[in-house]
Amino acid sequence: MAAVAAKKKCRQYSQKYMKYGLTTSLTNDTMPLCLLCEKTFSNDAMKPAKMKDHLERVHSDKKNKDLDYFKTLKENLKSRSDIKTFFTAAASADTEGGLKASYNISLMIAKKGKAHTLGEEIIIPAIKVIETVMKKDSHSVLKNLPLSNSTVQRRIDEMADDVEKNLIS
Repeated sequence: MAAVAAKKKCRQYSQKYMKYGLTTSLTNDTMPLCLLCEKTFSNDAMKPAKMKDHLERVHSDKKNKDLDYFKTLKENLKSRSDIKTFFTAAASADTEGGLKASYNISLMIAKKGKAHTLGEEIIIPAIKVIETVMKKDSHSVLKNLPLSNSTVQRRIDEMADDVEKNLIS
């Protein structure tokens, strides 16, 4: 019989570790993160001796800092992370909206039986005209709205294939 593999011990973060300049990783609570160099370590490094060694070896000039210093660093890191998350989510929403709009416009072009270049020839200039009425910059909208001839053709083909698969099933 094969020997059962020993289960690895997963260490839990303690607030006491803040004095070593470490907190939990923003993405994984079982991984320590150095507040000074923002390096993430394995769970095995969450031992006081290893954390102290990292602080003294890599950040020797900060080893005598008080707990408030490290708490301030943690707050700064968290606020930067919140801002990154906000902008990443906003960019993702813009891209997703542009993708849906591209499919919807491609569907309208296919239903009308018009040339696939209609998106580039009519829709994009129309959005630029609307920009003057709405008093908003259309660059971000147009950047996330693919309407080239080949893109419209590909979207129509994808939708036709999907309809065909649904009919067959």
